[in-house]
Amino acid sequence: MASSGEGALRQSEFDKRLNALSPGRKIAVALSGGPDSLALLLHAARWAKRRKGGSVLALTVDHGLRAEAADEARQAGVQARALGVSHRILKWTGKKPSHGIQAAAREARYALMAEACREEGVGELLLAHHLEDQAETFLLRLARGSGVDGLSAMVATRDYDGQAPRLRLLRPLLDVPRARLAAGVAKAGLTPSQDPSNEDDRYERVRLRRALPQLAEIGLDAATLARSAERMARAREALDGEAERFIAVHADLTDWGSALIESEALTDAFDEIALRVLSRLGRAVGGGAWPLRDEALRAILDAIRSGGLGRGRTLSGCKFAVKGRRIAVTRELAAARAAPPVALLPGGEGVWDGRFRVFLPEAPARRGGYRADLLGAEGLKTLRAEGVALPEAPAQVLAAMPALFAGKRLIAAPFGEAAAGIGRAKVKFRAIPVR
Repeated sequence: MASSGEGALRQSEFDKRLNALSPGRKIAVALSGGPDSLALLLHAARWAKRRKGGSVLALTVDHGLRAEAADEARQAGVQARALGVSHRILKWTGKKPSHGIQAAAREARYALMAEACREEGVGELLLAHHLEDQAETFLLRLARGSGVDGLSAMVATRDYDGQAPRLRLLRPLLDVPRARLAAGVAKAGLTPSQDPSNEDDRYERVRLRRALPQLAEIGLDAATLARSAERMARAREALDGEAERFIAVHADLTDWGSALIESEALTDAFDEIALRVLSRLGRAVGGGAWPLRDEALRAILDAIRSGGLGRGRTLSGCKFAVKGRRIAVTRELAAARAAPPVALLPGGEGVWDGRFRVFLPEAPARRGGYRADLLGAEGLKTLRAEGVALPEAPAQVLAAMPALFAGKRLIAAPFGEAAAGIGRAKVKFRAIPVR
């Protein structure tokens, strides 16, 4: 339900919203310097002062897309320090794309802030999305023909990428109108910056923003649109629950990073449930952070039901193929080769290929440390020579698994409940659960 009442958002209202999301003591705020993010920082700083051990870090990204960007980032730092908040400027460097610049900038912004949060030991990043942002997102996705998931728009809390250490994105202002945030900034005597791109009609979101007053005249105001998004989110939650129950009964996740689904049960399931099952298992096997494309999943489901899957189809680094009365979902070896190695020190952990969390609780100290990397065909050959019992699975599937290396030397691989013991290191590999 939208935040009620006129005037500035009260601190007690903000505290209630943020506390409902269970944040830790150390939080970060994405600060552009505009009125929305400045209002968020103002309230977050007050919240932290009342909390024992509470601290706030403000993060501003200089995208380098406009001449004024550097000065605006420095001014955001001045505003943050005036509120008693530490501030960091993060620069987006390198070549910028000629098309899709807003999407690329958003992706870079989140990646830079996530890296900074993890460097600072912060587990939650607060974002200033508000009621009108939610309504605009709903309209954007409606215009693109989105289904239930897309029309659910933004959620108040979600994991950023499933990597370690965990980072959550929190949006405590989703039901608060923009005007109440601006009123709070003015009341505090703060002067926000204004991004001219927010008035640039070349961007679809800006055009939709301008259309909101006309839509409100026919009853489609921001609060109504946001309520529709909230109801879609409830429907998504129910559908996700059904998909989870289907996976628990009709699917298996193997120790070697694959999934098996009962073909008959998948064929008989409602389309929406079957598509969610394929998407979830595809993400788990492929290490993806986002759902698989709906049109491509539909083509795979149709092929399964018609018996036309043949030798299999690939999607987002996964292969879907018939295996007896089941559908096997496996990681493509070529896709796994592209996963960057993860450097590890004794006592450390990391996530490899988005699929496996690798723990190194104990290992001899060595210059250069260790790394989690692709096992590969050569690794399989080494394990066979060492007499390690391998699972009954295709060699390409096993080769797409992670392994621990010291330099070029293979130390361990994740077969069975414990790692295959070669060397003196103790290492654990855990498949990341279906999300």
